[in-house]
Amino acid sequence: MVNNRMDKGLSSTLGAAQRGLPLRPLFGHMLTIYLNNDDKDTQKGIVQIIQDLDKNIIPEFNDSAFIVGFSPALWGKWTERIIKIQTEVLDGDDDHFMNTLGDVMIYVKSRQKTAPEEIVAKFLRKLEPLAKRIDATPMGKRPDARVMGGRYVDHISNPNDPISLAEDILVNSTGIDHGASYAFTQKFVFDWLDLNSQSGDALDSVIGRRPNGEIISQQASKAANAHIHRAHTLDKNRDQRKLMRQALPYHESNGHASREEGMMFVALANDQGRFEEILKNMLGPQPKRPLDRLLDFVQGQGGSYWYVPSARELGISGVVPGDDTYEDPHWRIQSKNQYLFYNTQDYMHRMAEGKYETGDQPSVRTLSLLSRTFNHWRDGWMKGEHFPRLKHLKDLLDIVDKKEVPKSILERKGLANLATLKFLLSSPDSDIAQNTGLVRISAKELIVGAIPDFTLGRGKEVVPYLDADETMAAWLKCQLNEWAAMGHIVPNFQTIVDKGLGAMITDFDKRAAEAAKQESGAETASFFISASDSFKGVQEYFKNWATIAGKAASDTTDLDDQANMLDVKDRMQRLATDAPTSFQDAVQLIFSFHSCLHLVGELTAFGRIDQILWPFLEKDLVDGSITPERAQEIVDCLWIKIGENAFVNRAFIYDYRSYGTTSVSGLGGNFPQGGGINQWVQQVTVGGYKPTDEEKPVGGANLVTLLCLRAARRIPVNAPSLSLRTYKGMPKEYLEEAAASILAGGAHPVLYNDDKLCEGLYRSSGLVTRAWSRDYAADGCYEPMLTGASEFTFGNVELMAALEQALNQGSTYGAAGSVHLRGMKQTFRSPPAGQIKTFEDLKVIFLEQLNWLITRVYAGVFTAYGNYEGICPSPMLSGILDGCVESGRDLTAGGAKFHMVAPLCIGVANCIDSLYAIKKLVYDTESARVTLPELVRCLICDWGYNMIEPYQDKSLGPANAAANAVRYQELRDVALELPKWASGDRDDEVKELGKWMIDSMVQLCVDAVKNPSPALKPLIDRVYDKYGPEFEFIITPGIGTFEGFVGDGLAYGASADGRRSAMPIASDMSPVPAPQDLPAAPAHRNIYDAMSSYKNDGVEIGISNAAPVDMNIPEDFPLKDLTKFVTAFSEGTVGGNLITLSCADLDTYKKASEDPEKYNLLRVRMGGWSEFYPTMFPDYQEQQQRRQYFEPSREDCDC
Repeated sequence: MVNNRMDKGLSSTLGAAQRGLPLRPLFGHMLTIYLNNDDKDTQKGIVQIIQDLDKNIIPEFNDSAFIVGFSPALWGKWTERIIKIQTEVLDGDDDHFMNTLGDVMIYVKSRQKTAPEEIVAKFLRKLEPLAKRIDATPMGKRPDARVMGGRYVDHISNPNDPISLAEDILVNSTGIDHGASYAFTQKFVFDWLDLNSQSGDALDSVIGRRPNGEIISQQASKAANAHIHRAHTLDKNRDQRKLMRQALPYHESNGHASREEGMMFVALANDQGRFEEILKNMLGPQPKRPLDRLLDFVQGQGGSYWYVPSARELGISGVVPGDDTYEDPHWRIQSKNQYLFYNTQDYMHRMAEGKYETGDQPSVRTLSLLSRTFNHWRDGWMKGEHFPRLKHLKDLLDIVDKKEVPKSILERKGLANLATLKFLLSSPDSDIAQNTGLVRISAKELIVGAIPDFTLGRGKEVVPYLDADETMAAWLKCQLNEWAAMGHIVPNFQTIVDKGLGAMITDFDKRAAEAAKQESGAETASFFISASDSFKGVQEYFKNWATIAGKAASDTTDLDDQANMLDVKDRMQRLATDAPTSFQDAVQLIFSFHSCLHLVGELTAFGRIDQILWPFLEKDLVDGSITPERAQEIVDCLWIKIGENAFVNRAFIYDYRSYGTTSVSGLGGNFPQGGGINQWVQQVTVGGYKPTDEEKPVGGANLVTLLCLRAARRIPVNAPSLSLRTYKGMPKEYLEEAAASILAGGAHPVLYNDDKLCEGLYRSSGLVTRAWSRDYAADGCYEPMLTGASEFTFGNVELMAALEQALNQGSTYGAAGSVHLRGMKQTFRSPPAGQIKTFEDLKVIFLEQLNWLITRVYAGVFTAYGNYEGICPSPMLSGILDGCVESGRDLTAGGAKFHMVAPLCIGVANCIDSLYAIKKLVYDTESARVTLPELVRCLICDWGYNMIEPYQDKSLGPANAAANAVRYQELRDVALELPKWASGDRDDEVKELGKWMIDSMVQLCVDAVKNPSPALKPLIDRVYDKYGPEFEFIITPGIGTFEGFVGDGLAYGASADGRRSAMPIASDMSPVPAPQDLPAAPAHRNIYDAMSSYKNDGVEIGISNAAPVDMNIPEDFPLKDLTKFVTAFSEGTVGGNLITLSCADLDTYKKASEDPEKYNLLRVRMGGWSEFYPTMFPDYQEQQQRRQYFEPSREDCDC
């Protein structure tokens, strides 16, 4: 079992239950007994029979057990206590269920076919004198355990792990009923006449699962009233509490072996009212016309509710944890490595049973909270609940104590934040907060609060505050609105940890009063007023959660949980005004403020929390107020809170986005959303150098770093996305833990190399000191931001478009054909393909086209700079961003200390490989196959798969078209066989070409602003003139398809590397995947050879906004070898400055696509975060399956 201080409590609850309760039967015998008398002698006789059954009969039979229940009224009489139950639904007149009562229920269970009948025969004669009637029902399943004519797997959603058993099935109390339960029985008859008239698909939709156990998405238009949907209910805390179902079929219908007469349904729970709620939900508002479609085909014949006493009450054997608890074989699928879990059921069972091979499984408290989180995720298979739109500020004035909406947009935003945090999304009295789970709490939580279900892909809801005319004006200007805050900025949580909320509000109010006295200080005053109102909203949030914790303390009967909630209540009350004084205080303050930012639509990251938290933990360890184990538990609880929201069923994804939501670079519009469903923008950055100015850096990894790495390995959530900043000489324990975490399959941590990135940031601008270059954190995706001091904007530089334009006279050819002829005209008309005589000529033209696109990106960024100001300011975020308070300006008004601009280049690998292919296919005398004009025609015709006019004259007939198509397809085969960049092909020529292109690309990105063209310079000067002489854009070239590798590829025609038109491109700076139109058969490469392509200054230093390389590794990648590779990367002997590693086999991906529920913990790297693979849309899944696999070197590691 789990080795921690809560083990005794868990074992006590399990051990108090009747030993037979968890047994999963294949055969059984149900006895419903109606007694002659209800006197004490009868009680004594019944109990003696049960004790004899336990001690003398059951031990004679292998894999056999029993459970016994009593009429609650009868057992209450015998034990002189009142056992209250609800029977309103069961006693109703709907005719679908029958309450035939009874005094005693004995359920004999076994895995052996003849055992139940033999067991009953041994005690039935002793029982008969006490009973006036005994209803006996022998039962049994087929050997494959299937029911309903052998079609369905049963019981697969049962809570079999010890945590779920203890919390959902067994009573946990200080009394004699500790370990007791309640049962519901109902003998159903099948209507085979109707069942046989249904198609297989129709039957599946009745149940909600397919014959292999795969869940059917419960869309309202398809199967909203399937049985598993109607049997799914939530409690007042919006948790689904489970039943343990142990039903068995009985008899044969009309003598047919393939047709059971019916099903004896048996279910157990620790709350009898749960049965009534489920039955009520199955029936719906009109019980005569039930909503649960299964009730159209079954009819209840009899049954009742039962009290199932604890083993102690009966004096019989209790459950032996580990021996009597077991895992359902449906979920028992396991990886080749010890760290990776495929599904939540297997995870909970193995962790709670102490079967985690490393031995450092999470605490029982943590597993309990994870169990609730997993149930919350599974709700997504049953129902899709949409976040409601929020009222306009003018309708919320009473909440913010105002009589009218202020004229100042800044002040309006502050009041919108106040209304959101004070009431709408955190008050226990708010219907919205209640119905969206934003005030959900568990008495076991060490860290409390809730993140809203706002993601980059799905969008968010905020309080509007613009009037209709202002909304129209903002749309016409730049397509922005109140939803436009981009986030992707790293707050300075150190500020609020140092000062506390109260002191910061006092400072804002003082600054506002001083500014108001100045002749030109109105805007500054408004900024501080808005910041103050926003922070007052945060104060109200803390007060609300103190109230919520206080109620949770009064609701729980567990003394430890009660003490915990009272401690939380006290903490939340203190932190509403005061700075934190302990490690747990600091963790709670950071998480709560982070939650508030997300609640008001500012989707931001955490930053370097190990650097902030370590002084608190160090102090607490020294004074003995905390242990390392307790600190780990706090961090684990933080991880769960960050990751408790997850969308597992893409069928229920609701799109909240508007034209302005989370805009990019000050302009609204659309960007690829489907890949960002679970992008919560919750990055945690740990490790790295300390922010010192000395030439020799100082490593900053500490115990909190290690705690975060362990949490990432052991807590299988997709958020936070953990980034580890590695560096030369980093202690081995951090690198070993990082490698183990990567093998756990969450693609955590992302690995940064400080010695390269810090140098790149330092060289990016004279404003960036050594100390600042060493103080970066991931912004929510990959991009390194100067922590707590940077605003950020970016634009995409499309390398593939530049190459198409170089080949096609300034036009992209993805849309070439009868409408746009040679394609979409984009830039200057460069020479036609027939006039490009040498490969060097093509390279020159390519760079000219690329320079035009880079300049256009900057023109868009600089023209749009400042658009958020006056439409969607960010006073709350600005309050903890260096420079804003000092300058008195919101970050949208240029108030931040640093202003980072990243031209993010996309399609790098495809472009390099395409250039190389052109060289080999057209210009190399030893390998040339085609002229450049012919190749361009081939690409426009999509390698022969789309022979379009005017490039293929249809009047020549289909034979001519087919002949040309075959030639083009053969040419594609040649292109696909050519060496590929960064694939470990050891081809120096393609590697050198890649270096040339990257060096050129970086230089163009930097020079375009450093030495701007006459066309661009006025746009830069406009911004500099507005914000003063100290304002400067810091240019940090980067790479970033992120989740857009599918959407980005849609606009591009076929490329010379063999990629088909509109097919996905390579993610980020990764090597190209196998073609999407061919079967998934990714290449397996040497990881060291592949990374050698990134071993140059252009990549490692020049791409200072990071050059992410996303790699697949097999599940059996040895931990020792992976640790060596991570160490080599941290030491800089391996190329690149950022890598991510997704651990899963191709076969695992394929199975997860077929049965997503069975692989619901499978996660992969999707841009700057991890995504649940089953949630991904098919195009993304297919691309992931085709990414190259990288394996350990047997000889090349020199680390």
